[in-house]
Formats: sequence, C-alpha cells, structure tokens
Amino acid sequence: MKIDKLIDLLIHRDPLPPLVPDSVWSENYTEVIRESQEQDLLKAGLHLWNDDIDRCHGIVQPMKGENASYWHAILHRREPDYNNSKYWYRRVGKHPVHSELQGIYPGWDPFSFVDWCQDVAEKGSRKRLSWLKEVQAREMELLLKCIMKSNPNPSTISSDTRD
Repeated sequence: MKIDKLIDLLIHRDPLPPLVPDSVWSENYTEVIRESQEQDLLKAGLHLWNDDIDRCHGIVQPMKGENASYWHAILHRREPDYNNSKYWYRRVGKHPVHSELQGIYPGWDPFSFVDWCQDVAEKGSRKRLSWLKEVQAREMELLLKCIMKSNPNPSTISSDTRD
C-alpha cells in the first residue's frame, strides 16, 4: 500500500480514533508505516492515527521542536496521562493548529480540551464523547497536514490531503 493511500484511510477512518485506545487499530497499517521511508514526524502522526501510542512515543521522545512536542502532548492525552499531556502542550507554545481549531471550535484551547477529555473519562462530561472524538481527529489531521506542508514530499501528499 502506498503511504498516500494510508494517510487518506487513516484521516477518513470510521470509527474515529477513540480518546483512549485500548489496542492498535490495524497491525497491517503499523507495518506499512514502519517500512515507509517517510520522515519521522509523519510516521509518528500516522502511528497515533492508528492508535499505536507506543510506536509514536518511541519516535517523538528523543525529538525536539514544536511538532514533536505536539504529537507528544496528544499521545499522552490519549494514554491517558493528562498532566503529562499538559506539560507537552506547554512546550508546544502557540501553534498554527491552535488558531485553526479555535476558528472551527470556538472556546477550544489545548488545556481545556485535555480537561474535557479527562472529565468524560473519569465522570462523564457535559461535552459529548462524539464531539470530543471529532475535535481530536481534526486536531490530528491539521497537525499532520502542517507537518506535510513544512516538509513536502510529493510522493506522500495526495490531492485529497492538501489544503
């Protein structure tokens, strides 16, 4: 399978990624990602889309930079390790994805979103689970596209995934 096809499948997967995955979504996809020649930040994001928190973590743990920290924040939120997620969001600082999400979901900010995810996991929440999963998927999609734009590789970007 070509990586651009996999990107499209993961971004449009049904069901959406859970807030806290209990297993890898597709071991077959794990192998495609692992064997690809893509940059590590792209691989990390694809592993996270595939609910493979451990492989994502193995890639981003030694990396520096706002995009690596952003994947790190999301993966810890999904673990769930909410305080660690907030630590990594602080390291991200202001990211272009934040303003895009705030334009789509007024009132969104990374720290509130972590709290909303924690609330629904621990005691139910006034936020709907389906809405939280939708926002999470949009956040991961926007970050993936941001990484692809900053380091374009025409073999990996299909017309469906470009802005």
